[in-house]
Amino acid sequence: MPPLPASPTASPTAPTAPPTAAMDVLKSLLPPAKGVLPYYMLILSVVSIGNSIQTYATLHFSRRVYNGRFVRNPKLPPASASFNPDDAVDRLVRAADQADPRATDQMTPLAGRLFGTWTLITCVVRCYAAYHLHLGPMYNIAIWTYVVALGHFASELFVFKSMTFGLPQIFPFTLASCALIWMPMVRDYYVESN
Repeated sequence: MPPLPASPTASPTAPTAPPTAAMDVLKSLLPPAKGVLPYYMLILSVVSIGNSIQTYATLHFSRRVYNGRFVRNPKLPPASASFNPDDAVDRLVRAADQADPRATDQMTPLAGRLFGTWTLITCVVRCYAAYHLHLGPMYNIAIWTYVVALGHFASELFVFKSMTFGLPQIFPFTLASCALIWMPMVRDYYVESN
């Protein structure tokens, strides 16, 4: 019986890497910790890096989150030698009618860049923590990033009213809340040294 012809797709001159080589490279880049939490934190960090970058390019997405509408505070006295209404922290008040054509959001290019920088700092901390969850202080700092984020968004929604709750706000509230419920519950599973 004659030998079977070589497969038309196989090339004797082109070596093929084992299919696991690419997976091995990918695996070497992922956090070494057991469980899902490090991957959750890493994915949030990577997504947040994109969010940070976009704050330097456009205010569009930040305006969707901080969508409360404001007007100048009519109760402030006029400018004088000892008072500048533009320096007052309450110079803007929430518009009674959110459709008022004079109303605007509080998002400025500076506010956008500050938010982007703050988000990038938390990305770095969370990304680093994803690879070092076995260290108690690093784990604690990661939890604090979610506490600060949730505190910020809650204060903007309930105290400063710079946002109304809708689809763009669901993500930061949900992601921070999940982490704040999840991380304390599994701390002993990950932390090896305090």
